[in-house]
Amino acid sequence: MKRYGWLLAMLLFTIPSFVALIRPGIQSIQDNMQYFRVYEMDICLADGQIPCRWVPDMGYGFGYPLFLYYSPGPYYLGAGLHALGWQYIDVIKLEFIAGFILSGLAMYWLISSLFKSGPLAFIGSLIYIYVPVRAVEVYVRGSLGEFLAMIFFPLLFVLTYRIIRKIGKYNIIWFGLAISGMFLTHNLMSIAMAPFLTAWIVYWSLVEKSKDAFKKIGIGLLIGLGLSAFYVLPLILERSYVHLESMTGGYFGYQQHFVSLYQLFISNYWGYGSSQLGLNDGISLSVGQIQWLFSILAVILAITYYKKHKDESKTVFLLAGLGLFSLFMVHQRSEFIWSNVPLMKYFQFPWRFLVSSAFLLSLTSVYGLSFVKDKYRKLFIVVILMSLFGLYGRYFKPVEWLVTTDKELLGGDEFTKQQTASIFDYLPVSAFLPPNYKALPVPEIFDGEGTIDNYQKRSDDQMGVITIESIEAKVRIPLFDFPGMTVTDNGVKIYFDHSDCRNQDYCFGQISFKLKKGIHQIRVNLGSTPPRVAGDLISLLTFIVLAVVLVKRNSWFG
Repeated sequence: MKRYGWLLAMLLFTIPSFVALIRPGIQSIQDNMQYFRVYEMDICLADGQIPCRWVPDMGYGFGYPLFLYYSPGPYYLGAGLHALGWQYIDVIKLEFIAGFILSGLAMYWLISSLFKSGPLAFIGSLIYIYVPVRAVEVYVRGSLGEFLAMIFFPLLFVLTYRIIRKIGKYNIIWFGLAISGMFLTHNLMSIAMAPFLTAWIVYWSLVEKSKDAFKKIGIGLLIGLGLSAFYVLPLILERSYVHLESMTGGYFGYQQHFVSLYQLFISNYWGYGSSQLGLNDGISLSVGQIQWLFSILAVILAITYYKKHKDESKTVFLLAGLGLFSLFMVHQRSEFIWSNVPLMKYFQFPWRFLVSSAFLLSLTSVYGLSFVKDKYRKLFIVVILMSLFGLYGRYFKPVEWLVTTDKELLGGDEFTKQQTASIFDYLPVSAFLPPNYKALPVPEIFDGEGTIDNYQKRSDDQMGVITIESIEAKVRIPLFDFPGMTVTDNGVKIYFDHSDCRNQDYCFGQISFKLKKGIHQIRVNLGSTPPRVAGDLISLLTFIVLAVVLVKRNSWFG
């Protein structure tokens, strides 16, 4: 078969991984807020809040800085697909399906670039697609961002390889776009990927004796960070503005979620439950028997044929070593790293590193097959293909299918559930605890009398006419206070605080202020802060510079 024939075959064999999603409704998943996040993003964009940072309906209707902290990329894409006429629930399925296809294509491109072999690219892509952790992400957890991040692992590897070996054009720009996409898709996976990508870059730079590789890749990295600065900079500098303790303690403490060697390498258990302390986990935490067995074979063959294939053997040792380290991070023996690196606690689940392990071991397996003679390689491909479907094919389907529509999921009690789900994550520190009742549709007036007319709530602001009939009154807005919030009275900024907690079991941290007798056109708005302004400007300038470079077709960026 010609190369495109193998590519087509790979795409056809990918279909069973997502065919269960092609029907009306949506799969039952643990993170069932995905469509609601797209809905909230849609409201942001309709209001002209670009970039979207604050959403109106979460936090029980008091608003929430969701996309200031939660990687927004999949939801910008989702809002765009919804604008084309798709339901929110169909948008989520489309993104999952696209994740399967695009990660397969990215892996195919990487292996084709390394070996110029259609058969190796074909089977290597499928080894990467049919891995247990991928089925867990889509059909159990429903972790959209983490799943889509699997597109960028092979993409970043192939682009840096092409930069170092000077293959093709505009690789630096594509690398920058991929870095930006990775950060905007899943911030934690970006961090998890960094050491492995760095090792890959250093290795190939030494092999090729490239003098300008680090400079070019550094430029690409700056492009990626620049394009995503509107999100990354506030994320780093404004972490203290929200409650994060609920994300690192209790059930979400990493100490409870290490994986045993039996679970990693031997168990073929499949379930739709959750990760638990000990060995009674209700989900698959396997790295994949096919993936690790053929990685061991790769190492054996690399040792055997070292003198004849030194370069390939060294690459196998690198990839196997990185894969082993990634697996080490999943096991309890790595606890000293988790406890001494403060950032690690935000990963919550050590088994998140199964994602990087899946990629590294899949690529290692392909290198192993490259040592096999052509006449035997086809037999290996058939055996691997049958094993992948035999062992893991049953994983790629939901435990339950919900025949429903957007109207049903975004109305009544279901809407209220979405407003309160994961309510402590990113809760503004102005609130002592999450509110125990829904935000009122209009402000409250205390210590006086008045009326409220034409009150409107938008994604990041609220406004209306408040007429105070007494000498003075206190007004409490149904909105969390948060850094950057401003209040204007007839166009003039006024003082406010969040200390009025009357009639509440504990302080919700709502914006409140005093008004004197008269008619007041009030507007409460989430404004800017220095990190947000700096991030927005950096992203804008990077985009402009990138556009100029593309127009001038600067060959240095090849």
